[in-house]
Amino acid sequence: MGKPARALRNRIGAALLRWGTALQSNQPAPPPPTALQDNATAERLAKAAAPMAKRPGVRLPLSVDRAVKNRDLSVLRREAADALAAFGSAHALVTSARLAQLQGVVAALEQGDASEETLNSLAVEYQAWQSDQVRLFDALRLVLGTDVPSGRALDQIDPRFHGAAHSHLGALSVEYQRLLLSEQFRHSEAGE
Repeated sequence: MGKPARALRNRIGAALLRWGTALQSNQPAPPPPTALQDNATAERLAKAAAPMAKRPGVRLPLSVDRAVKNRDLSVLRREAADALAAFGSAHALVTSARLAQLQGVVAALEQGDASEETLNSLAVEYQAWQSDQVRLFDALRLVLGTDVPSGRALDQIDPRFHGAAHSHLGALSVEYQRLLLSEQFRHSEAGE
């Protein structure tokens, strides 16, 4: 990865940290980096944010590039499967709770204590949760059934294309962080 790409990634990471800090606390955001800052400055900013590293939007950006380069493909598959299984299980618990809530509204409707609109809106919500649950477990089944060759992803690529692969992974990491930030803004706007 070239020096300009690394500098761009560091600037984007620092900007994401400032935005996350501004969203998550009443403290002023750290000042924006200057054009003269280098990797050492970016590392100092990262260490300054370390106590807040567990807070969403404030932790250092996930490096998809580093994860893919340093892990065997079978390990990545297992980590993806573990994450999907955990999320799918939590989602299934909420879906079950929605079903119990729906059954309670049906009983209340029979006694005349609930309206049909309430039942309809809750039924639509339950169906959406159930559909999402099915998609999550379909994704888990797909990940678990994927055959992966042994070794790291870069071991499967001609060394002449490693530069392009690093650039692609960097772009994916930036896109992932952009999606996280957009989601965080969406939730913060909904909470106001």
